[in-house]
Amino acid sequence: MAARAAAPVVLDTSVLLNFVKLDRLELLGRVGMPVTVPDQVLGEVLVPAQRQAVAAAVKRHLLRPLRGMAPEELAWFAQFRRDDRIGAGECAVLAVAAHRGWTAALQDRKAQAAGRRRRPSLRYCETEDLLLALIRSGALDRREARRMLEEWAQRHHFASRRRNEFD
Repeated sequence: MAARAAAPVVLDTSVLLNFVKLDRLELLGRVGMPVTVPDQVLGEVLVPAQRQAVAAAVKRHLLRPLRGMAPEELAWFAQFRRDDRIGAGECAVLAVAAHRGWTAALQDRKAQAAGRRRRPSLRYCETEDLLLALIRSGALDRREARRMLEEWAQRHHFASRRRNEFD
């Protein structure tokens, strides 16, 4: 029997930018599942150098852009925007993940809670989960993951609540 492929993960802007800021987008190509980025998330990457880095990662097939959404996804998107007042990137990630059964990569707790209210079975991951997947696959060691977490905390205003998982 063939092994079942891992479900794709849909990245929100915060997770994507965590890797961009350390110039480590190549790790997303080694995470063991397809990594997708909706148009709405791509539109939230505003710094020109960051946009260029993301465009290069798309060109190298490290990231898969998601152009457009199915009608059902657009309905989910509109519902999240109207009722939960979360950003367009989070709404797109939740809508796609809910409709397609993919994993939503979000750091934002409010967005995660909104998704859980509407689709309790929705799967989530955060930046730390992607690092742990990279460690399990052998693409990253714990020491390097801890170094990345430290750099995010010191230079990029991302202080992980889950640092103890990397000791």
